[in-house]
Amino acid sequence: MGMISCEAYYYRIGSSIRRNRQEKGLTQEELAEAAGLSLKMVQKMEGGQKGFRMETVIKIAETLGVTLGSLADTQGEDERTLFCREMFYELARDKSDEEIRYAVGIVDSVFKLHKQYLE
Repeated sequence: MGMISCEAYYYRIGSSIRRNRQEKGLTQEELAEAAGLSLKMVQKMEGGQKGFRMETVIKIAETLGVTLGSLADTQGEDERTLFCREMFYELARDKSDEEIRYAVGIVDSVFKLHKQYLE
């Protein structure tokens, strides 16, 4: 796969933070408190919004007990998964939650109809 945008890395790091937090059974509030960050900062990071500092990522990694590199690492993910994730990010990055839910509903309906008519 070719070069990816910086924005895609923010999304990738945010997704990794969310996944690791959930695996450890922490809420966003608990992670924020343990890392000495605001809840808003944790929400911003998990949402893949750009603009957070490296020191903040290090605090999160230390709090979660993971390496800094593992937060942006894609080892173990197949090319299709990476492609789908990055394409979705590019399509959804400037959309509201409501717009994203609406679009996902439409796509889901199209796939269901497509499957129904192919069987």
